Amino acid sequence: MGRILYVFTCLLLGVSYVSYGQNDPQFSLFMFNPLYYNPAAAGSEGVSRFQLTHRTQWAGYQSTYNDGGAPGTQLLSFNTPLNKIKSGIGVYLLNDKLGPFINQAAEVSYAYRITLKQGTLAIGAQAGLYARGIDYAKLRPADPTDPLIPTGRFMETRPDIGAGVYYNTVDYWIGASVVHLNKASATLENGRSIIPQNQTAYLTAGYRLGIGYDLDVQPSILYQYVVDPQPNMKASSITGNLLVTYDNRYWIGASYRQGDAFSGTIGLNLLTNKSLRLGYAFDFTTNSYIGKSPGSHEIMVSYNLPTPDGRKKPIVRTPRFRY
Repeated sequence: MGRILYVFTCLLLGVSYVSYGQNDPQFSLFMFNPLYYNPAAAGSEGVSRFQLTHRTQWAGYQSTYNDGGAPGTQLLSFNTPLNKIKSGIGVYLLNDKLGPFINQAAEVSYAYRITLKQGTLAIGAQAGLYARGIDYAKLRPADPTDPLIPTGRFMETRPDIGAGVYYNTVDYWIGASVVHLNKASATLENGRSIIPQNQTAYLTAGYRLGIGYDLDVQPSILYQYVVDPQPNMKASSITGNLLVTYDNRYWIGASYRQGDAFSGTIGLNLLTNKSLRLGYAFDFTTNSYIGKSPGSHEIMVSYNLPTPDGRKKPIVRTPRFRY
């Protein structure tokens, strides 16, 4: 779904206003970012992974803001399993800008993992801080001398919580989550601007199908539903992706985001243990927002730490000592 679905601003009139929009950023490489959508996915890969994703949406988009106005998002995450206590933990930092609007988050996730006959069921929760803000200096008022127009940059931080469940096996995974459970809203500049934080539900699922020895095909979906959406906000969206991997090293894929864009993805896994992952996605916008650039770019870099060898070191026998 498009990032801006409805924005109504009365700043130039000097009265209170409310701005609505899709609060959470979107990612075309969603299949590689399970922790962002579901806290129960923490530790689900079985490795400790650092990951950085950068997205430039509608590159070159020009709006009524200074410095363009195209959305730009950075997501830094880390998650690791804690096998001794049947758990997983994760953390992510989010920085998202859309014209004068700023969204920043720091979230910590915990998942309790239950081993079942064929897979693992995880129950997870996340808690953190979500900051919403607006930089009035980026607006282009018709009358810059109007004393009623706010100036400066205003930020407000609120607690943020979420929860989810996640089930995965060697061949497939499925998860459901709800974020922003407390529906914290930011009120900026003496009540002039109110930015609501809608509860958002996610459903993710995917399947790995081996074809021969070196080829894997992986279809996956992401369904998003905004609970109690604001006027003119689209409540739901679904994205489908098909990924083909060769030799567990090279991959290429294609996606479609309902009513918004087609995407192409490409990437590879490097190093002898394939611990370094590089990925790129390009979106071609299909909807008809006036002035929107047709292209978006997304880059991902991730590295998983070597798995420690938990086996006991062998005893070295030597005739110099008895044993």
